[in-house]
Amino acid sequence: MKQPFNMHAMHSAVILSVLCAGLYPNVAATLEGTVGVPLGRNKAPSNNNSTNDCPILFDGRSEVHVHPSSMNYNINGLRYPFLVFLEKVETSKVFLRDTSIISPYSLLLFGGSISVQHQMGSIIIDNWMKLTAPAQIAVLFKQLRLTLDAVLKDFIRKPEMMSFSNNEVVKSIVHLLLEEAASHFS
Repeated sequence: MKQPFNMHAMHSAVILSVLCAGLYPNVAATLEGTVGVPLGRNKAPSNNNSTNDCPILFDGRSEVHVHPSSMNYNINGLRYPFLVFLEKVETSKVFLRDTSIISPYSLLLFGGSISVQHQMGSIIIDNWMKLTAPAQIAVLFKQLRLTLDAVLKDFIRKPEMMSFSNNEVVKSIVHLLLEEAASHFS
């Protein structure tokens, strides 16, 4: 019998969003995904003595690197400028382990506080991550997030009264995540 909570187990966009929700604030971004020059970035990037083509990342405080044992280590450019990680370790440099690339929609729905920069056409998340989008999109995501938070609170308060798989807000968010993934591969 198929469990209702596993109905999207085969959709990586949904799984990655769940990872974003569960691991946040363990997020790193490329320079493209950050606001201005990240802290600690006033010097040249560290010298990378390997053949690693993964771009340099920042965690909101300093430069970080994907660990050589990660499947994302030799990736030639990230599909999106953000990734989540399970663990940060420092040896010769600060490395991220168990990384997954996450989409902007995942970050907008399950990340930190959102600030809409109407004139600049950008969205700032937790005062250090940046997305370029029309202000209208940012405002819609802020409202969708408030609605999702209310639905989740209701699920927690009255789990026996709620049907997660039939909730229109949840279905809409899943559809949005699947559409984002599909449009990226088109």
